[in-house]
Amino acid sequence: MAIRLYLSALTLVFLFLAWMTEGVSVLEAIVIVCSISYLILDTREALQLVKADLNTLERLEKKLSALLS
Repeated sequence: MAIRLYLSALTLVFLFLAWMTEGVSVLEAIVIVCSISYLILDTREALQLVKADLNTLERLEKKLSALLS
């Protein structure tokens, strides 16, 4: 989680500094697009893991409620 936050902050600072100095060149645009793409894919993977955990907990809850009934 901390690495995602660090990369997000670093990307935003880099984008802001590039924009404020002389504009965004091709190389800077490639770096920004790649880092944002990585963050999106990484967040998507993390959300899929959370969804799998949630599904497991829901199945467990159903089994427990069936046992208690």
